[in-house]
Order: sequence, then structure tokens, then C-alpha cells
Amino acid sequence: MGTERSSAGFRSVLANRQFLIFLASSNASMVGYAVYSISIVWLAYSVSHNFLDVGAVLFIEYACYTLTFLTGPVVDRVKNQRMIFVASYPIQAAAAAAIGLGVFYGFLSIGLLFALVAVISILWDMTWAAMNAAPGVLLSPEEQFAAGGVSGTVGGALSIAGYATGGALILTVGAEGGMLLYAALLLAGTVLALPLVISPPARPPTSFGASFREGWRRVVGGAGRPLLQLAAVDSIQGFFVGASAILITLLATATYHESAAGYGVLFTAFVVGGVVAGLALGRWNPRGRVGAILAGSLAIAGAMYLVAVALPPLLLLGAAAWFFVGFATSAYADAKYAYFRGALPPEQLGRVISNMYLFPGIAGSAGALVLSEVAAHGHPVLLGVGIGGALLAAGVLAVALPAVRRMRY
Repeated sequence: MGTERSSAGFRSVLANRQFLIFLASSNASMVGYAVYSISIVWLAYSVSHNFLDVGAVLFIEYACYTLTFLTGPVVDRVKNQRMIFVASYPIQAAAAAAIGLGVFYGFLSIGLLFALVAVISILWDMTWAAMNAAPGVLLSPEEQFAAGGVSGTVGGALSIAGYATGGALILTVGAEGGMLLYAALLLAGTVLALPLVISPPARPPTSFGASFREGWRRVVGGAGRPLLQLAAVDSIQGFFVGASAILITLLATATYHESAAGYGVLFTAFVVGGVVAGLALGRWNPRGRVGAILAGSLAIAGAMYLVAVALPPLLLLGAAAWFFVGFATSAYADAKYAYFRGALPPEQLGRVISNMYLFPGIAGSAGALVLSEVAAHGHPVLLGVGIGGALLAAGVLAVALPAVRRMRY
């Protein structure tokens, strides 16, 4: 019976034409973001050979992402969220192209890189909020894990290609090639978004301030304050959101002698693990076990970080460890966002999801600086042990908080 329900969920998701158009547009940008993600960290390191600059790039990204809580009410108030993609993708494309051309022609300073990363990240706030809200508007609560499975499988497979392409570009033409490809894919996402109709349910007109306050009341209220308890766990997990990129870069440079190749292989294995997690959760559709998945995935991620830095320096073994880190990390995110889309009213999704990002976003900004400072001393084992121990503690906290432990929809 469970398998039949799961298959029916996949079929109904795949029959939704607007969701498929959304998937095509968002995946074009997400594949580009995969290329960007693997390229920007290596590019920052290549420009200055300083881990503190790598941390500064990640700090700028996560600090800008925390501003999403201001864009969420706007997303919910837009009559057709297509306009968010059509308006912001081209500007992000121009900024990404400027980074690539700046490296190619030699005019990219570290300061200009920081500024362009800020432009991309601020605009990504709006598109990220709209992307997370759209499945809740287009699909029913029962379809959210299936939607996550479809999105994870299709998008993940394409993202793997994106990470692999980005890694290949780093080896052949340099990270600037990834920036130019990202720009092209954002423009493709713009064109694909043109037929979209993503309209939240009609609601009485309210001011921006009233809409903003309503979103925060949803976060801090409710029986047992489940979202506030989840925010406590999210803050710990969020502190280490940049840990994978920083630690993989450190391992590639300090442990594996073929730095660029090691970086590409480990990062790609990390992403493959995330794809498998999305497909597994989509098939399982564990709506009644969200809390258990959140706690378990944090514990597994923590344990696998410890394994990743304890293994001998063999690239195949390292790739296996990072596969499981990616699996656990994505399982946490997939379960959390499926819960949001299934448990929250569609007309409030943009603002509540954006508000909830504020907690891990602030923590992630601080974490990027702290983790890069530790990485600058060249001790991957010390860094990995600290990350792993903290994530294990976050898993224990998730079990200890009753509203998180019993989370379901």
C-alpha cells in the first residue's frame, strides 16, 4: 500500500504541467548554481591563495542570504511569482559574467569579487524564496515528498553534471569558465520561466508591515512552538553550512596532492549523496517521521565528518565518505522543507520559509569566518572533528526538543 501511494504521488506530480515548467526553469538556474558553487570557492582561493578570503566569500553569501526574511513577504504578495525569476536572473547572469571576464582579462580584484558575489547573493534571496514557495503553491501537501524526490532526482542528476562540468572547467580553462556557464544557464532559466503561472491563493489586501508581522507570528507561535524549537537546531546546523566547501578545499590542498582533481571528485561525491537522499525520501514519503529524519541525519552527518578526516589519503575512500556526508546533509534539508510546504498555508510559505532561514543564515555567516580561520592553519583533522562533534550534538538536541522530535504533517 505504501509503495502504491508513493507511485501515485510521483505520477500526480509528473502530470502537473506548471510544476514541470517550474522544474525546467529552476533546474537551469540550479545547475548553474552548482557550477557556481564549485567554481567560486576555488576561484577565491586561486585569486589570493588565502583561506580567509574563501571564508569572506562564503560570509558575504550567507550574510546576504539572511536578508531573505525581508523578501519573503514580497514573494507571497506577488500575483505571479514568475516575475521574480524573469526580473532577477538576468542581473545575476551579468554579475557572474563579470566575474568570469574579470579573471580572463585580469581586472578582477578580490574587492570586486566580493562586490559581485554580494550582488548575486542578494538577488538569489528573492529567487530562492520563490523557488521554495512554488511547490507548496502548485502541489498538495500529500505531494511534497514526491515533489522533493522528483526535484532531487532530476535536479540532482543535472547538478551532478553541473559540478562535474565545473570541476572539468577548473582543470581545463580555470574557474572563470564556470562563471560564464552560470551566466548562460541563468539566461536559459529566464526564458523557460516565461510561461509560468505561480499564483498564491487570493487573500485580503494587507500592508507589507502586516504581512511581515504575520509571518513572524507563525514562527514564534503555535502549540509547543515547533518552528522556534526547530530554529534552535537549525542555528547549530547552519553554523556549519559552509563546512563542506571549506573542508573539501582544505583536504584537496593539504591531503590530496592533485588539488584540483581531488576537489572536484570529493565535491561531486558530496552532491551525488544528496541526490540519492532526495530520491530515497521521495519514494519513502515519511510525512509522519520528519523529526526522526532531522535528528538522524544530523547524527549521520556528524559521524561521517569524523570518518572523512580519519581515512587514509585515498581519493576513492574520501569520495565514499563525502557521499554519505552529502546524503545526510540533503536528507536534513529535504525533510525540513517538505515539512514547511506540507504544514504551512501556501499563501504564507514565502515569508515563513524566509524567516526561518534567518537563524541558520546568521549562524552560517559567522561559521564561514570561524571555519576558514581554522582552515587557514592547515589542520583538516582538527576542523573535521570539531564539525562532526557539533553536528552530533545538534542531533541530540533535536531528539531532546519534543516539538522537533515529534515533527510531522
